Amino acid sequence: MTVYQENVYAKNIYQHKYQDTSIRMTGFFKLMGKWKGSVVKLIYHNFIIFVFVYFLLSFLYRFVFIYNPYQKEMFELICIYAGRFMSYIPLAFLIGFYVQQVVTRWWSTFTVLPYPDKIALKLVSFCPGKDHFTKNLRRTIMRYVNLSTILVYRLVSKKVKNRFPNMDSLVLAKLLLPHEAERLERVDFRTPHEATWTPVLWALKLLCRARKLGKVTLEPPIYANLVSSFEYIEDCNRKILNYGWVEFPLAYTQVATFSVYAYFLAALFGRQFLEPGDIYLDNESFPHIPHVSFANNSPYDKHTPDFYIPFFTLVEFISYMGWIKVAETLLNPFGDDDEDFDINYLIDRNLQVSYLIVDLADNDLEMANDPFLEAGISIPEDLPYKPDETDHHRANSVKSVLNKKHSVSLVSINKIKENIIGSNEMIMPSPGTPRKFDSPRFTRQDSQASITNPEIGAIRQNNISHNFSPALIRHSPFVVRKLDDLMEVDNEQDTVKSVADLFKNNEVRDIPDGTEIKNHINLYKVNGITNVAFIEDESNG
Repeated sequence: MTVYQENVYAKNIYQHKYQDTSIRMTGFFKLMGKWKGSVVKLIYHNFIIFVFVYFLLSFLYRFVFIYNPYQKEMFELICIYAGRFMSYIPLAFLIGFYVQQVVTRWWSTFTVLPYPDKIALKLVSFCPGKDHFTKNLRRTIMRYVNLSTILVYRLVSKKVKNRFPNMDSLVLAKLLLPHEAERLERVDFRTPHEATWTPVLWALKLLCRARKLGKVTLEPPIYANLVSSFEYIEDCNRKILNYGWVEFPLAYTQVATFSVYAYFLAALFGRQFLEPGDIYLDNESFPHIPHVSFANNSPYDKHTPDFYIPFFTLVEFISYMGWIKVAETLLNPFGDDDEDFDINYLIDRNLQVSYLIVDLADNDLEMANDPFLEAGISIPEDLPYKPDETDHHRANSVKSVLNKKHSVSLVSINKIKENIIGSNEMIMPSPGTPRKFDSPRFTRQDSQASITNPEIGAIRQNNISHNFSPALIRHSPFVVRKLDDLMEVDNEQDTVKSVADLFKNNEVRDIPDGTEIKNHINLYKVNGITNVAFIEDESNG
């Protein structure tokens, strides 16, 4: 495996690099500690040169010019002149608008990079088949589509041009056959313009010929839909070529760059410390700090106090110079900068994925039963998390709610059973606000309690046998203890309605006295109740 492959495939390229920037206390250091694509990497050489020249001028003024009145006054005059007029450069407005346009163009270029996945998926759907001709047709079409984009990238990207310098390199990479290379060279010989459209034309002619000979069956609407995908590839290729043809205005780039360098050239003098002299020296404002020179009157007011290190000038340098360097790196997104597009990776990815998609047409896929439907779940609940992430990501889940001692409505199963069997009146629970649910089921099928206690499972599955009786409930562990998988319900009304819906249309036989009860009660129908909780009847204990 090459170094390039190790760098590409060793990690997930889609992993966001700004994941930890919002962490308290350490987020700033993690953000500023990154090297690849960082502002430090972009400007460190300019920063070193600026700091070196600044302190060199400061050293000359403090230890050389200070002893010569003419040299001292001339240097101070240059510094005062630079500091007074350097603010005339509209740097913030100029650089802000310039960088905004460059970033917009950079992102627009990225969004037009073509992906052949759409064509490959449509070929699998519209041109299925395991025979040699159909399989070879799909693979050849995808080879031509990828070849077309590579020919475009060779024109706009130097690193792709170095990878595929000529037709022989494309033949060696099996993207072109020898006779196809000769045909493509003949097209290039006949016109001075680019011939990146030629492989797309070959693909369309192959598809049209196969349709005409009856090798593939494509109705006119389907054929038009498939052709539109080739239009997408050609449109993307043309937009990439247009971005390479008409570049960002050179004059605007020169103005912005020159303004930044001119500004900080003036800052080398305009931000220097100057000795104010006895006339302008202010000893009254800070009488307890006599060793720091300070002047409150012009023209020395902007060149004091003397702190040796121009902290805010350095911050300004990082801000403006970093701004212009960002624009410089994004001007050519097909270059070798950190933020440039990895076109070589994209070429490999598109070729491999497109071939993989069209080859999957040879595999017969059988539709399996839906696992949620097999488990009796109509609307799936929240998917599970890793154990160490449960508390962080499931703050509003059922278990976390129960752990927080959230209030739930609990009712006695015995009392509800007696009301169902012994009354012909409609069950009217205590008033409450109905809860909205998404699923018509109200129990979990494979809970721990249902597995260990078959009676509970029978109740939950609405498969109550004819020998079911209140006595069975009273002697069942179902009412002896609280369910270990207790589920939340908002109010008593939901609970009573759900239990009533459970027992409706069931024939119940009371075992102790042998009396058969076939009393169809006028029950209050409720749809969408999902969660019910049962506990021991406190009146019996």
